[in-house]
Amino acid sequence: MDNNRCRVSGHVTVFISMVMMCIFALFCVLVESARTAGARWYLETASGSVMDSVFSQYHRQLWDTYRLLFAEYEDEEELEKDFEKYVLPYLEAAGWYPMELLSAQVDMWHMATDDNGAYLEQEILDYMQYGIWKTDLTPETVDRLWDNAREAEAVQAVGTRYRTHGKEALKLEKALEAITASQNRQQQLRREGLSRLDRYDGPGFRHVAGDLVRELGRMPRLVAEYEKQADRLAASLRESREYFEQQQTECSAQVRSMLEEEIAQYEAYVDEDGRRRQEVRALAQASRDQTVLVEATIEEARQVEEIIAEWEDDDDEEDGGDGPDLEALWSPVYRHFAGLEIHTLSFSHGVKDKQKEGWLDQVEQLYRSGMLRLVVPEEMKVSSGYLADTWLPSKTEIMTPGARGISLPDHLMVDEYCSRFFRCFRTNGPGEQTEAIGIEGKGGLAYELEYLIHGADKDEENLSGTVSRLLAVREGLNLIHILSDSGKRAQARNLAMAITGAAGFSPLLLLTTFFVMSVWALGESLMDVRGLLAGRRVMLLKGSGDWTLEIDNLLAMGRQGRVDTGGGDRGFTYLTWLKLLLLRDEIVTQEYRMMDMIQMNIRRKQDCFRMRRGMYEARINGSFCGKHVFFSLGFVENFTGSRDHTYPMQVAAERVY
Repeated sequence: MDNNRCRVSGHVTVFISMVMMCIFALFCVLVESARTAGARWYLETASGSVMDSVFSQYHRQLWDTYRLLFAEYEDEEELEKDFEKYVLPYLEAAGWYPMELLSAQVDMWHMATDDNGAYLEQEILDYMQYGIWKTDLTPETVDRLWDNAREAEAVQAVGTRYRTHGKEALKLEKALEAITASQNRQQQLRREGLSRLDRYDGPGFRHVAGDLVRELGRMPRLVAEYEKQADRLAASLRESREYFEQQQTECSAQVRSMLEEEIAQYEAYVDEDGRRRQEVRALAQASRDQTVLVEATIEEARQVEEIIAEWEDDDDEEDGGDGPDLEALWSPVYRHFAGLEIHTLSFSHGVKDKQKEGWLDQVEQLYRSGMLRLVVPEEMKVSSGYLADTWLPSKTEIMTPGARGISLPDHLMVDEYCSRFFRCFRTNGPGEQTEAIGIEGKGGLAYELEYLIHGADKDEENLSGTVSRLLAVREGLNLIHILSDSGKRAQARNLAMAITGAAGFSPLLLLTTFFVMSVWALGESLMDVRGLLAGRRVMLLKGSGDWTLEIDNLLAMGRQGRVDTGGGDRGFTYLTWLKLLLLRDEIVTQEYRMMDMIQMNIRRKQDCFRMRRGMYEARINGSFCGKHVFFSLGFVENFTGSRDHTYPMQVAAERVY
């Protein structure tokens, strides 16, 4: 009985042990499965924290100075090493989640200079959207301003072309004056020659007649020069008509109509010149015929002199006798020479007041010869700064201007950022202090906004290029104002009448009127820009009360070679006008030039800094080796049939500023 009971108990114990082993093995498998899942969650959490640590290493000065978040990394290997460094403490403190790092590999990263500046732009917009900015340009008003600026540039371009044609027309009139002057000289020599014949002065007549031959010989050259200038004017007017057809789409219907009216006067002048050219062209052949006549008369006079000389010799030998009949001898010469007709032009032509015309021309010459000297106030000195850095993003990085666009509100925010973080000619002026603090040291560019607009290596060139663009916009807007103001048109016509001496509404008078209006708009624009640089304001669209240059002062400007300060208390400041120019610029080039300025200024403290090292976004794939905990028990190994205690784990961690 006892032995049987012990045998039965032993069977039960073995059976229960086997059951318990299965239960514990199953429990360990379940626990290991949960632990493995926990290990994966732990690894993902650790990798995310590691990426947070990596991205917490943003460039401090870049943030302090420009409010931009970029971490500085030379290459992917450097980023991978940082990932490994920051992940090790998490692996050492893994506890129930033992694992080892096998490798870390950058799968994707984006730098500040990548994708045509899109990441710099996003950083700027992310910062600007959280600020409360008081801006003078808003999306609601910019559309109108943009249209006005675009129209102004088109009008300025057309106006400049036709102002040049006005000067060419006045030169054509001067060519006619040269022809008339030659004709007057011919008339004078004819009268003097007849006077010599009246006095039977053969040698004196031949001398005067020789001068007349030479003067007649000039006429074909004068006619050819006139025709050359007339052909050049006609050809350039045809080109300008084509140019106007292209530009008129940028203009409103009213402005197109006003310009068309003025352009028609130039074409009418050329048409009229075609009719009078026939008369001018005939002068060349007439002068040749006249030359033959005068030369024949000179020869006839020489023969008369020989007859008189022979007669005098015979009288000397015979000691007496009557002298030759001088009147009879010289009468044919006089009659033939008196038959010479000197033609004069039958139409009105020429410039009557060359002094005033010269003063107007001098205004444009001032603009072309040294604009900064005219518009920069005397008390302000132009910076001599220049860029010595050849490793600028705009010069070394791959970019495609125009490769991507930008919405108008975003462009406004980018330009507002530029106005607050980059310096310009008027920086430190009242109400125009930038927020770009902490920049120390000398060198580089002082006119950073002007660099964004023009992109030259020297401050003076950037200021000059920016001022030229401002002048173009202002000139177009001012010309539109003059064309729309009947009073100013009348003043311009009166001055044109004084210059040409023409009355009524001849084509010459009308095209000279447009020439005067164009120069007037240029002079007012020079005063506007000088006022902006002096800290004054200028209205976008002027009223009569905003106009600063009277037409008499326009002549004084050309006579004295000096520009007064324009502007006033109303309108846009110089900084606002720069933002308007930036708004019209292509965004990719602008943003790479921004990176140029940022790099230039940061390098004053950190010489090795490069914008191309600024990391904006990255994704790292980590390969880990996990270690089983509960599978390593012997009875579990027997249960599962596996003696490998490791397993691979992959994790991808991504961060973006």
